[in-house]
Amino acid sequence: MDVFERVRDVNAGTGLTEDRIIGARIRLLQGIDDSRSAERKRLLKRPMFLIAGAVAGAAAVTAGVVVVSQLTAPSPHVEAIPAPTAGPREPGQTVPKPEPTSGTTITEPYPGTTPQAGQYLHVGITSERLLYRDGRVFVWPAHGDFPPISGLLVREYSQTYVPADRSGDWYFEWGPSSERVQFFPEDQGPAGELAWDNQVPVNPEVIGSWNTGGQPGDGDVQTGSTAWYAPYPRDPQALLDYLRAQAATYAESPEAVDDALIDNLIFTIQSNIAPADVRAAFIGALELSGLAQKETTADGKTRYQVHRALFDARTETLTIDPATGWATEYTLRYDRTDGAAGDMVPANIPDIRATYTVSIVNSVP
Repeated sequence: MDVFERVRDVNAGTGLTEDRIIGARIRLLQGIDDSRSAERKRLLKRPMFLIAGAVAGAAAVTAGVVVVSQLTAPSPHVEAIPAPTAGPREPGQTVPKPEPTSGTTITEPYPGTTPQAGQYLHVGITSERLLYRDGRVFVWPAHGDFPPISGLLVREYSQTYVPADRSGDWYFEWGPSSERVQFFPEDQGPAGELAWDNQVPVNPEVIGSWNTGGQPGDGDVQTGSTAWYAPYPRDPQALLDYLRAQAATYAESPEAVDDALIDNLIFTIQSNIAPADVRAAFIGALELSGLAQKETTADGKTRYQVHRALFDARTETLTIDPATGWATEYTLRYDRTDGAAGDMVPANIPDIRATYTVSIVNSVP
């Protein structure tokens, strides 16, 4: 659903295989050195995803260079509420048996969240990424020998349209990208703003593309297709056991198994493209895992918080609308204390924030 982690692969020389964040998602990865073989194995086993609904296009940060792609998408703090669909149903009314491509259960866990024939599931992602500059551009904690000169929060957008028949044509759209949200410190001066413009220019371009059968990737099975979700048990405990067993085949320690498990759970949930029964199973497995703290937000959403100590310690949160099973927000902040050397950004601003809007629409614009 990972946000945002392809950059690490770039720096490690393994290729841009973890393009999450379609969206989204969005996950920026710093370099992973050669000693992190377990992480590389996990990333290589993952499909290329346009994150969160497909969060795609995270910026690739290589030795001193940031490559910003045009991906990822919706606007901040917008609830994921399905738009009216043809033949609306009253709350609590049984949903007709979905098409073979929309899940395996007869009655959906989240009524009204599955597109009917001719409709599309629309997932929009707006992602914000925190960048630093010290002559080059990087994301925390991959700073080098020199303290940062300044910071910049940039915003990018992406959209994904999933057809009711998942074997049909999917549509993806990325851009604009690298929009300026806030400078740190705010007064950069002409020279500072010019330096950012030269290294991370604003790109107003919007790029769209079609792909048949799912999200583009590097595997034999298209990500997001019916076949992609077929192996996953729909019972939360059975799914948890299945995912742990998978991770154990390549993870090198119990901690690495937990890390891979959380990565898989968050990624699938935040993608927002999984069928209703799959979403329910993954959310249930996340709760059963015991690895996430759970709280209810003021607006009735459910927020899960996970601290990950392996491969760059960080805290991630995932907020879900319990009525739909759709993620509404994802955040990531790498561990550092307030006022850490070289960090001029307030602690309440995460390194990555992705917000999602999800609805059912009758056509692709």
